[in-house]
Amino acid sequence: MEQKYTTSTAFLEALRDAGVSHLFVNLGSDHPALIESLALVNQEPNDFPKVITCPHEMVALSAAHGYAQATERPQAVIVHVECGTQNLGGAIHNAAKGSVPVLIFAGASPYTQENELLGSRNEFIHWIQDVRDQRGIVRGYVKYDNEIRTGSKRPFAFLC
Repeated sequence: MEQKYTTSTAFLEALRDAGVSHLFVNLGSDHPALIESLALVNQEPNDFPKVITCPHEMVALSAAHGYAQATERPQAVIVHVECGTQNLGGAIHNAAKGSVPVLIFAGASPYTQENELLGSRNEFIHWIQDVRDQRGIVRGYVKYDNEIRTGSKRPFAFLC
């Protein structure tokens, strides 16, 4: 079966192209597409960022912070939706005030819930882990915040 090119693979390529060498992660139920892309790209030697699994989000950001300072290269952190974002805690303050080049990404619940796209909501946690403004948790400490809701190229409309 031919593998499809996915948003997660494009995400990994963008990180690689930005010079990120390591992903400091605490992955979970909000990252299956990313985990699948990591498994696919790591079937052969490559120059994609290496994954460092961390037991807590604050540990992930602190490790990325130190590695970015030591290498003078941007690093990336990937955390859980909602509580994972909150768990960045004081580490986000430290990275912001130190002007350390760290990219922070948090998972999110699937955007669709009626199978309009692959990966629609299908577990109870998808409905209870959303918060109204997840990016607001860190907005005061970042230079830029945004959200990728879908990798679909086609216009997306909900019928009422």
